[in-house]
Amino acid sequence: MSRAGRYDPLGALNSSDLFVYGESPVTAAKLNRWDSNIAASFWLVQSLLRNIAIPEGEARLAALGNPPPLKVEAQEVPDMTVRIQPGLLIGPGWVAGSSAAGRIPETGSIAAPSVQARIDAIGINAEGQWVHQAGQEAAAPESPDLPSETVHLADLYLRPGSVSILDADDAVNGYIIDQRPPLLSSRAHQHTAIEQPAETCDGARTAFSTQQRFLAGSLRVYANGLALIPAVHYTEDGGHMGYAFVNPPPAGFVIHHEYQPA
Repeated sequence: MSRAGRYDPLGALNSSDLFVYGESPVTAAKLNRWDSNIAASFWLVQSLLRNIAIPEGEARLAALGNPPPLKVEAQEVPDMTVRIQPGLLIGPGWVAGSSAAGRIPETGSIAAPSVQARIDAIGINAEGQWVHQAGQEAAAPESPDLPSETVHLADLYLRPGSVSILDADDAVNGYIIDQRPPLLSSRAHQHTAIEQPAETCDGARTAFSTQQRFLAGSLRVYANGLALIPAVHYTEDGGHMGYAFVNPPPAGFVIHHEYQPA
């Protein structure tokens, strides 16, 4: 495609003027040009989107509804497989995703390590295919490298004897570590409605919980309506399901928080 602009069906450079109504057969050269123009149009839209929203070489998620996009989760009845929620990913030079939930592996199950722990990596590639890369067993296992043109979605920490893969570590089975890239900035500021923690201030308590897991760095905490400063007044917990005050709030203080769900 040599130019881009408002569509003109009579324009000499638009592919619609290649064809005559009822033309049959259509030559391969015409079909190839038509296909090339479609591909170029998608490339143009994707390039514009990337220039507006995404730093060069990075990836961003886009939601297709309520489920967290492309989140790797335990099955409803946990076993040695995982499911991936629907969603889109704008990768470094490509767009991929799925409108339906996926399963890894598509058939069978993931084998538990035999002697030492292992970390497997889960990703999505430029063709929209799920990628499962098994790691190496080790006393301190590391996540394996994924193939080129693949974006990391999660790690699976697997223990010898695991019979299921869970959303959280139970110290016995395997569990999922979220590695997804951030959401597009247009959605990144969609926080939950302001909530109160289940816990109350008693002058000694420092730990408070959230109703959902949140994305790192998205938590905002308020005491008696005043915004607090992260890392000065409170810190997010490692599991992103709560936070801890540096100093316990006095009894009777009212705490609220908001965050971006993971």
